[in-house]
Amino acid sequence: MRVHKGRLAALSGTILAAATAVGVSLPGTTSAHSAKATAGATPIGIALTYNNTAFWSAYINYEGQYAKQMNVKLLGPLLAGTNASLQNQQVQELVNEGAKAVVVNPETATSLGPAIDYAAKHGVKLISVDTIVGVGKVGMVVRASNLQYGEDACLYISHFVKSGYVVDIEGDLTSSNGADRTNGFNQCMKENDPNVKILSEPTVWVEATAATDIQTALNAYGSQVKAIYDQYSGPDPAAIADIAKKGLTGKVILIGDDGVPYEMCDIQRGDLSAASSQPANLYAQGALQYALDAAQGKALKVGDPAIGAPSLQNVSYRGDTNLGDPIVAPFVTKTKMTLTGKSIPGAPGTLTTTPVTDASLWGNVYGKAHGGVCSGVPQP
Repeated sequence: MRVHKGRLAALSGTILAAATAVGVSLPGTTSAHSAKATAGATPIGIALTYNNTAFWSAYINYEGQYAKQMNVKLLGPLLAGTNASLQNQQVQELVNEGAKAVVVNPETATSLGPAIDYAAKHGVKLISVDTIVGVGKVGMVVRASNLQYGEDACLYISHFVKSGYVVDIEGDLTSSNGADRTNGFNQCMKENDPNVKILSEPTVWVEATAATDIQTALNAYGSQVKAIYDQYSGPDPAAIADIAKKGLTGKVILIGDDGVPYEMCDIQRGDLSAASSQPANLYAQGALQYALDAAQGKALKVGDPAIGAPSLQNVSYRGDTNLGDPIVAPFVTKTKMTLTGKSIPGAPGTLTTTPVTDASLWGNVYGKAHGGVCSGVPQP
């Protein structure tokens, strides 16, 4: 049986190693990167929500690498957790400290209004990474389509499942990511798999809540549970362990989201069916490059070449429209597959998956650099 504690211990070590490698501040530590920045480097502020997951650990690592390449002096990262008020204050601090642009992972799509206004008054643009913005103008949104994440999970599940129950472990529905993943999944399932009953479980990105919800669903419905869609990677270990406890390994489809190294390991082993690979490397590269463009006064427009997508496009949320780089995120399976279904607005309705053996996947690259994707992952 898989033990979550061991995986968390290994992950904590990875986070510390990644942070140490690039000199970023963790709570209770002092950043060394700013002090050692190259002379003449452009100061860019970094305000994140979390740093305690494999995805954000990798993002921070990549951000440090790209900062050196681009001659960027990183101010931060400052961490706000789920405190939107604190994050607004932190962005103001970074502007006051001299940041020429600020990369921010907003706590929610509508929580950043005061920071946007303050930065604008000081001639500083914000670059939103991983979250669309629906409360004002930012310089760029660097984010893959989370609506498509939900549709991809649906297309995979609906290809194999025609009855029974599917557990949807939702994130935070007040965030654009959680809302889009849920809406994309629900709309697609309604169109392509109407005979399946969806058990929607909102968790607000809390792994303990997700673990309880997964266990409750499996206890209540047993083998009638045909699939579990984890909208983030954190619940995967609990789901794998509970599926094994019930003797349902290989009988329940499990889909994750993030593309972290241990998901690559789990797909290889057959414990995880698939995962959207949210590209931490492209998020970091794009966020810093667009922040540097903003700091240098470079004007970008729709149709210009993008870093993660073919071209820059406008992205809208709750009436606000901002320029975005809608990064194309791979959907990873054990072997390559092509899936089609009825499309929904904002997503293509077709899916060609990326095999887990693809060495260019960020989870594989990061895992290889840290002892292998299965390093610290117990056997089920």
